[in-house]
Amino acid sequence: MKSNHRRDFIKKSTIISAGIGLVPTLLSGKNSIQPSAIPAMNKPAIGGAMKNIAFIANIYRNSAHADVIGTKLFVGIPADEGMIEPKVKIASIWIDQIGENDTGVRIAEMNGTPIFSTLEEALCLGGDDLAVDGVIYIGEHGDYKYNRLGQKMYPRMNYLERIFREIDAARKSVPVFTDKALSYSWLDSKWIYDRANELNVPMMAGSSLPYCWRDPDLVHPIGTKITEAVAIGYASLDAYGFHVTEILQCMVERREGGETGVTSILGLEGADVWAAIDSGKISQKLVDAACDKIRGKAIGSMREIVKTPYAVLVNYNDGTKGAILMLDEYVNQGWAYAADANGETVATEFVLDHSMSYSHFSYLTLNIQEYMDTGKPPTPIERNLLTSGVIDMGIRSLAKNKVIKTPFLNIKYSVEGYESIRPSNPRPTGQSIGPWPPAGYEFITPAKFKK
Repeated sequence: MKSNHRRDFIKKSTIISAGIGLVPTLLSGKNSIQPSAIPAMNKPAIGGAMKNIAFIANIYRNSAHADVIGTKLFVGIPADEGMIEPKVKIASIWIDQIGENDTGVRIAEMNGTPIFSTLEEALCLGGDDLAVDGVIYIGEHGDYKYNRLGQKMYPRMNYLERIFREIDAARKSVPVFTDKALSYSWLDSKWIYDRANELNVPMMAGSSLPYCWRDPDLVHPIGTKITEAVAIGYASLDAYGFHVTEILQCMVERREGGETGVTSILGLEGADVWAAIDSGKISQKLVDAACDKIRGKAIGSMREIVKTPYAVLVNYNDGTKGAILMLDEYVNQGWAYAADANGETVATEFVLDHSMSYSHFSYLTLNIQEYMDTGKPPTPIERNLLTSGVIDMGIRSLAKNKVIKTPFLNIKYSVEGYESIRPSNPRPTGQSIGPWPPAGYEFITPAKFKK
């Protein structure tokens, strides 16, 4: 029953212990992402203080995004290198839907964090004015309606508008992170982007996939000549298509000339996907190269195994061809990327952690907290504006069964000057794979891991 009331190496000084410890611009702007070593995450200097963060969530239960991000900021962040001490403090929580499977209330109480009855109170710490140093909004999961296109209508714009209102009234800018797409709707996504720009609010958004392991660790040097690329995933375009779009975009944005924007989108389903591959609209060579990197993929014929394939063809303004493909039964919950780069075929698997730690979210969390602490996002928000628009238009194109011209996705940016935190190993290891959860937090163990 619901109630509508609420990421070369870490320095040793940042590791809590070997085991688990309980530790209470405009569209043409020049931006970039470049993987780097995890920065030193030191405790505040004497007399200093951790940044106070308001944690806003649709729903907070075990294995939901609020849990796999927020709980790590309470008790420690499991990474390959060990347990990383949080460097920001969750000072307040607001949860939109609190149900019988909620764990957020209990975790907040265990850590002495107040849960407020309204979003605004959480931002103002119960007072009249904005009183936090940053906002983390996890707008994923929860009981919300679907629209006529089968898109779950998460109220991201609604709650971000309320967050922006408090920022506007306080006449001061604080960093805001919003999980996954800016919105299911391009119009809402653009409004969010424009409003953040108007208020000079630095923003970070997006998927955990760009920050996860890559096997092999493929990173295009900035300026790589990329003519075509594909990203592979599974499940529906609405639920997971955004993740695959982020895989594609975090790689191709590093190409020669930088990001130029997207001129058209075409969504495909079933036999039309195979026809697009047969006609060369999607490279069979690249699809095979990407899928061959997935360790757990099925054995046999892709076309016989996949019941209903989906694809979104992305035509960039500079002539680069991109495609995302959802190949459920064949990739077996795997993710991958391949490209024609500098005249050669390169490919990698994007690897997630399937242990109880869900530690691919650890690396996303490390990036979030670094951003909250410094105010500098690890990637350009224009990436997320573009990916939000691409997946929305892909779903709309599929529904209309025609190409959608996208002059409004003429989003240009460069990837110079930004750094993100990513694992240096090809696959999860060390603390990333457990033990988890910490003592006292066994109640957050997902049912599939319980004996």
